[in-house]
Amino acid sequence: MKSTYYLTTAIYYANAEPHIGHAIEMLYADVMARYQRLLGKDVYFLTGTDEHGQKILESANAAGKPLQEFVNEKSAVYQNLADQWNISNNDFIRTTEQRHIQGAQKFWSESLKSGDIYKKSYTGLYCYGCESFKTEKDLVDGKCPDHNRAPETVSEENYFFRLSRYQEPLEFLFQERKNFVYPESRYNEMHNILKAGLDDISISRTKDKLPWGVPVPADDTQVMYVWFDALTNYITALGYGSSNEKLLQKFWPGVNIVGKEINRFHSLLWPAMLMSAGVDVPKQIAVHGWMTVDGQKMSKTIGNVINPLEIVQQYPLEAVRFFLMREIPFDNDGDFSHSKFSQRYTGDLANGIGNLTNRILTMIEKYCGNAVPAVEKIDSDLINFLTKEIWPAYTAGMEGWRFDRALEATWKFITHCDQMISDKQPWAMAKAGKNAEVNDLLYHLAEALRHIAVMVWPVIPETAEKIMTQLGLNVAQEYAKSLNELQQWVELTVGNKIAKGEQLFPRLI
Repeated sequence: MKSTYYLTTAIYYANAEPHIGHAIEMLYADVMARYQRLLGKDVYFLTGTDEHGQKILESANAAGKPLQEFVNEKSAVYQNLADQWNISNNDFIRTTEQRHIQGAQKFWSESLKSGDIYKKSYTGLYCYGCESFKTEKDLVDGKCPDHNRAPETVSEENYFFRLSRYQEPLEFLFQERKNFVYPESRYNEMHNILKAGLDDISISRTKDKLPWGVPVPADDTQVMYVWFDALTNYITALGYGSSNEKLLQKFWPGVNIVGKEINRFHSLLWPAMLMSAGVDVPKQIAVHGWMTVDGQKMSKTIGNVINPLEIVQQYPLEAVRFFLMREIPFDNDGDFSHSKFSQRYTGDLANGIGNLTNRILTMIEKYCGNAVPAVEKIDSDLINFLTKEIWPAYTAGMEGWRFDRALEATWKFITHCDQMISDKQPWAMAKAGKNAEVNDLLYHLAEALRHIAVMVWPVIPETAEKIMTQLGLNVAQEYAKSLNELQQWVELTVGNKIAKGEQLFPRLI
């Protein structure tokens, strides 16, 4: 039976158009999902949209549209983004779907049974940008640090969640599982907040103030506050609270991938909620950084917000996917610029993997009758370099969410193969009649190219499949193999007819 792997993105707030930050989070998840599938695991990958809350209400009113119509349109844009970026998600959850509403209400009821939900009148500082109440210690110069805006004083009778009750259980979780939050800097940040002490939090709003939300069970005057509703999507999508929880039993717990601005909700509130409802906590909260543009934070005022649907019209999708995974490290902030993109495209793609593929296939066509030649003498130095240095570095990068390092190892091997061609000069060997040496070299280069295709598969899958097809391999058969099999040095390509196609990455105009 296959081992399972479940991963989710955050669900995207359906009050505005997506930006490149949404796309890169989907892409991080997609690369990991594809890598885990290569490992032979049964993967379930979820993304979706968060469609309740104050900002949705205000945005729909400003647009002059009925609420459901408004969120339908916004959600469709995010679904289209996943399609356009070749994201391999298995499911797309919307918090206005009945399956989610039913599951969220069941979750509330379970937490209520645990004695962790109570009602009280409350006056507090509410940030509409975060959709959460703030304490004075959360503010910087009296303002929310994320939105640079002073919160409003709100007086309501709301339901509260006894987050303070989970102070010790969370401390134990953080002590026992040092990798519960990744990377270490984000773990330390959350651990320090935890050690400072947790306060109970408001988890509902009055319906007269916020008529748009999941109704609180058995109280038609209140709706769930957006985080207590939204966070449960990770399990309601698997059938939690329905008559069929097979997916939940099979795949949960999983890995939640989120941006650093919502780390606190996922690393502290979410596991406490799950403990309260009697559900396992996630395997890991993987927290990525932000992306700047030309060294500046993205801002509508500056006008440097990158539309992810427009950029893949401007540049090839595979090149955009590669650039982001090579240039923006998961565990930190990274920068996008058109000049950096152009350099990576020309250096790594056109002159790198594209040129190497073309050179190898052209020489096999010219010197070996258009078929991968048999080998007489094995190049143990090349094989040892690949198996003892390149593959371990690649694997460490992929396992540790450092896709940039995995790609760095891959391109180190590409450079090595290019240097082999320059050093050995197969055209000169052929002219001198050294046909056996030419055959040996081109066999090794063809097999090296197969390994390169496997390495880039999670990041630029269409390119990987083109290389395999050009090497005369059956893509479906290769994909059915485990990564362990694909990493072996084999002679599967010997005798295969080359099917050279167009240049993989033609130069940008």
